[in-house]
Amino acid sequence: MRLEWVALPGLFFCAALGHAQVYRWVDASGGVHYSNTAPPATAQASIVDIPAQPGPPSAESAECHTLRCQAERADRRLEERTLLEAQRAAERAALAPRPVHGLEFRRYIAIERGMTEGDLLAVAGDPDLRSGGSAAITGPVLAVPIGHRVLVPARALLSLETWTYLPTVSDPFTTTVTLVGGRVTDVERVRKF
Repeated sequence: MRLEWVALPGLFFCAALGHAQVYRWVDASGGVHYSNTAPPATAQASIVDIPAQPGPPSAESAECHTLRCQAERADRRLEERTLLEAQRAAERAALAPRPVHGLEFRRYIAIERGMTEGDLLAVAGDPDLRSGGSAAITGPVLAVPIGHRVLVPARALLSLETWTYLPTVSDPFTTTVTLVGGRVTDVERVRKF
């Protein structure tokens, strides 16, 4: 009977250790500590929710029963989750549309017919929308000999591209610049709102 009275408080003590609070804190040298006892008063501690399990497993076991092992695994899971959230945020940002920058009036009046694509980029900047891949056929530019003393007018096939600068709050105009063969051929500006 006396043995039962001695063993009973020991069982309560072991049960209390299994559900004790786990503290995590970083010391002055940057080392991370985990403990079920309160940290020093100077350390800023946080309480970690880890179900502590009794007894270490065998050396070959992949199970993790120690407080330190469980806390390290929790830290790894938290780092992995943070990394995954950062990757997803980067993917969402990459899929988001670029902000519209439009074309100010002072830049619009600097665009001239005949200027090259490079000059247009220097004056107006990168367009909000680009459409290309078309071809433009020019009128007869020179005569090409086909046979003995027979000259036929030749036509040139040039690339056709359209650059569009969308309206903004400060500049409510849509500007469309048409380039044929890498040179500006037409500039159109229309008020949208």
